[in-house]
Amino acid sequence: MPATALRVALVRSRLAAGRPDRVNPKRIIMRTGPLPPVVGGAYPRSKGLALVGVFTSILAVSALVSIPITPISPVPITLQVLAVYLIATLLGPRYGALSCLLYLLLGTVGLPVFSGGDSGIGQLIGPSGGYLFSFPLAAFAGGLVAKGTGGSRRSEVIRVTLATAVALAIIYAVGVLWLSFAYLHGNIYEGFILGAAPFIPFDILKAVVAIPISLRVRQARLGLPVNWSKQRTQTAAPGA
Repeated sequence: MPATALRVALVRSRLAAGRPDRVNPKRIIMRTGPLPPVVGGAYPRSKGLALVGVFTSILAVSALVSIPITPISPVPITLQVLAVYLIATLLGPRYGALSCLLYLLLGTVGLPVFSGGDSGIGQLIGPSGGYLFSFPLAAFAGGLVAKGTGGSRRSEVIRVTLATAVALAIIYAVGVLWLSFAYLHGNIYEGFILGAAPFIPFDILKAVVAIPISLRVRQARLGLPVNWSKQRTQTAAPGA
């Protein structure tokens, strides 16, 4: 048994035996320090669903910022990719994908949550449909990469940066393929020129904004789904 656990067990046994006079809280705190975090257990579903609602709202608001670039591409510039970065790196794979799926459902049933305040099935089958469908996949894959915490700050920066890169790659892949085969007769090169190339500088800029925000929130130890296995509530020693 580790020394810390042995001391805690001794304290508990003395308290149970009715001998609190033999317990010195200050000595315990100095010698043992804080207990390690408890690892394991399912993430609280109510908290997870609440976060899903919050980030679905963020994704919906990000779509309202829509800049058409019709002469260059049929797909407008929005802040949705920025929101997907945050969803993937903070909610993890399961709740991140669920948040994006809920967003698609709300837009499909008529709520004005798609780019420019649009809604309906027409948006899902339009030129931007592939990008919309890519959001749950991007959040899931990016969340897998971002899952967990610990190690040096450098490793955490690398983890979050890779997660945003994976999410963006999936968004481009699905969006370009959709645009190419649904509207450009399978011309993938033209699909890339119209559906990805104009957005690369903007999406890199969004990543530059999203990564520091994500790192700051992850380090705040809020018990997020993405790093739940490494960040559980600490249990204080009796008498501490």
